[in-house]
Amino acid sequence: MKKKGFLMVILVLALALVAGGCGGGEKEKPAATPEPAKQAEKNSLELIKEKGTLVVGLDDTFAPMGYRDEQNKLVGFDIDMTEEIGKRLGVKIEWQPTQWDGVILALDSKRFDVIINGMTVTEDRKKSINFSTPYINDGLVMAVKKGTTGFTTAADLKGKPVGTQAGSSGEESCKKMGLEAKLYKTYPEAFNDLQIGRTQVVVVDAMTAGHYLSKRADTFEIVGEQLTQEPMAIGIRKADVELKEALDNIIAEMQKDGTLTTISQKWFNKDITTKAQ
Repeated sequence: MKKKGFLMVILVLALALVAGGCGGGEKEKPAATPEPAKQAEKNSLELIKEKGTLVVGLDDTFAPMGYRDEQNKLVGFDIDMTEEIGKRLGVKIEWQPTQWDGVILALDSKRFDVIINGMTVTEDRKKSINFSTPYINDGLVMAVKKGTTGFTTAADLKGKPVGTQAGSSGEESCKKMGLEAKLYKTYPEAFNDLQIGRTQVVVVDAMTAGHYLSKRADTFEIVGEQLTQEPMAIGIRKADVELKEALDNIIAEMQKDGTLTTISQKWFNKDITTKAQ
């Protein structure tokens, strides 16, 4: 009996020790180490500066804003202006030629960072992209083969063979006037057809018409009233707020210090740039 009692005491003590161990519960786990905060996503301006390159979309047949000279070098008002913007932004410029009728889609798909190509600010385009501060005042005119008569006002375009560039402000204006214009991929194609009589008039930016007249004064002329007054600006994606602000500041600097006026005098023999407010 004593041996059994002794064994019972040991068993009870053992069970008590086990119960005491379990009753203490699980040891408290150390607090999880917080994950390091994710680096804030860089905006487009920061990425451009980090890369050291601003990629610019343009139609490289759009004289005198951006086109190829006899040596196939890109020249024009926008080329000079953009190279200066690059210096002030601290980056190099990479030019990306593209078809003008798809230029906004190409910008949105990030084929390039901005559009700098004498782009007219229109309400329709504002629905898709933002614009910088305008840097040129321009407008649409009627260009005809020298000696052509009958084009004085916009009303004279009704029912006539009219040509303009696809995707241009000229196309947009023709639609607003109810005209069924023949659309060309480039203005040189439109002027070629004008010369051989396939069209009677080309609706085109005044500065572009002026460039053709300076080269072919014996072939083309501008007639009648100016159809519109249109500012030109840099096309920017809506999300690229910081890039727009930086470009606006640089344009304002170039307006104030006379750089834009100097470039305008070089290409147009007069100042057609907008002035700082």
